[in-house]
Amino acid sequence: MLLYEFEGKKLFKNCGINVPQSQLISGSDDRIISIKSPLVLKAQTLSGKRADSGGIVKVDRGQVTGDSLRQLFGKTINGEKVEKVLVEEMVEIEKEYYLSFSYSTETRGPVLTFGEGGTGAEEKGAKTYPVDILQGYSGENVPEELMDTAKKLWEVFTKYDCELAEINPLVVVKGNPSTSLRVYALDAKVILDDDADFRREIKFPERNLFGRPPTQAEIEARKIDEGDHRGTAGSVYWDLEGDIAVIAAGGGGSIVNMDALVALGGKPANYTEHSGNPPREKLKKLTQIVLSKPGLKGCWFVGGTANFTDIYETLMGFVEGLRELKPKPVYPIVIRRGGPRDKEAFEALKEIGKKEGFDFHIFGRETPMTSTAKIIIDLAYKGKGGSGKGKE
Repeated sequence: MLLYEFEGKKLFKNCGINVPQSQLISGSDDRIISIKSPLVLKAQTLSGKRADSGGIVKVDRGQVTGDSLRQLFGKTINGEKVEKVLVEEMVEIEKEYYLSFSYSTETRGPVLTFGEGGTGAEEKGAKTYPVDILQGYSGENVPEELMDTAKKLWEVFTKYDCELAEINPLVVVKGNPSTSLRVYALDAKVILDDDADFRREIKFPERNLFGRPPTQAEIEARKIDEGDHRGTAGSVYWDLEGDIAVIAAGGGGSIVNMDALVALGGKPANYTEHSGNPPREKLKKLTQIVLSKPGLKGCWFVGGTANFTDIYETLMGFVEGLRELKPKPVYPIVIRRGGPRDKEAFEALKEIGKKEGFDFHIFGRETPMTSTAKIIIDLAYKGKGGSGKGKE
């Protein structure tokens, strides 16, 4: 789970990291700002680079804070509607740094990354140092005045089972000679390990990658795999705003196919994937969820050529879900799949389509999977699709 800045700073404060005085304001909030100017108004979004999108506004003395707040609440930043703004005291920066703890696939353990702060820390020469998980972190590889904060960030990282605990910028402020009050975390990016949520005392509202609470369809899709480890179907599911339903196979392949669909002008209604040879009942449930969305113009069942997945079983599960819904009006369904028992599956689909009136367009391993993105787009939006029947 990726946390908002104000949530990450809550964990920082729990472990003794200095953060500026702040006040969280929601769009319907009419509270008086209690922090004295100058201020920084920071839109709370999960995506990065808020400043580039106008999501961070500095308010000097004498400026009208209310007008600036209203402008922020009217923004959509990288697809996220701004619903909360963190009003924070402005500090005078003397130096700024980048500091984080994360996990590395190279070292197979935690690493400290430290360098110059601001956008593009890696390009600015930030260096990464492995940390012995058994020994812990004791303040090495950072300047002395940052050692205390670095050790406290390590506490955040381990105490709350983080995948990432990042401060950018970590700043040394002007004026105050006290070392403990000269170093502040001006931002917080924290990603929690979802699998460790059961042992975390602090709970945060559930949200998806887009920063909103999960939809009912997203909740129901995740239930499909609960207690059943025979492949996966529904554990990865997000509702989107388009009108082409997508049931994709495989991790990397599903992303490639989604990229192709969007690049060609298609508007996906969802993102989901299935893998690991799930039984037909799982595909039936997933199909019912995916195709229950109103306003669909087409469905794209797409995947590469599998080695172990029983294509007949998964496609018959898809058909069973389709039969339950019987979507009206009838829309085109483009299927591109390959693997064990695919010929048997395609023959069955042709018979089912004729008998039950489904508009199937079937393509096998001879057809590149991404090329069928154009076919579903043409069928769904323009009413044409080449031969319309594909190859078996």
